[in-house]
Amino acid sequence: MPLDGTEPDRKLSAVLRELDSGSDERISLNNLIVMLGERSFVPLLIIFALPNLFFFVPGASVITGPPLIFVAAQLVLRRSSVWLPNFLGERSIEHQAFGRIVSRALPWIEWVERLAHRRFWVLSRRAADLTVGIACLVMAIFMFLPIPFANTLPALSVIMLALSLGERDGLWLLGGFIVSLTSFAVVTAIFAAGAFAMLSFF
Repeated sequence: MPLDGTEPDRKLSAVLRELDSGSDERISLNNLIVMLGERSFVPLLIIFALPNLFFFVPGASVITGPPLIFVAAQLVLRRSSVWLPNFLGERSIEHQAFGRIVSRALPWIEWVERLAHRRFWVLSRRAADLTVGIACLVMAIFMFLPIPFANTLPALSVIMLALSLGERDGLWLLGGFIVSLTSFAVVTAIFAAGAFAMLSFF
């Protein structure tokens, strides 16, 4: 459906299916951006946050953190579409491995997409991009920090906020901000505990 007079963002599930059905030997981030076209922020935010939530691999945030920061920052700056530098955009994955990830992620993604729909939305497009972009940027920085087991809540927050932005869902927006505040409190507590331990040591 149209959102504030603009075309709706493409569903992430549809884009992933289309990429998986292609014949390319490798799937790059630039391939994904081209497929998404304009207003590709929502699917990319979800894609870069997902590995920190469901496909946890030690050090995954080091790989997904920088592009997530780039995407969130460009959302704040209100670019019409996502741009990534070549050293990020040319990163790719073998088609077979991509297919395995898609087959595992699609049922959950499609289920969540059915839950999100337009309701209780009062923000303008600019206000929504700015507030969601800033929150996602902070969460992306948290994910990139070398804090063990502290990626899940920020990743969940980014996914919820991105879905709220794509579907104009006020309930998901509220939930995303609640998880963001919880993540902020957890990370702050971890840093405070570390600082207290260091002071106690000296």
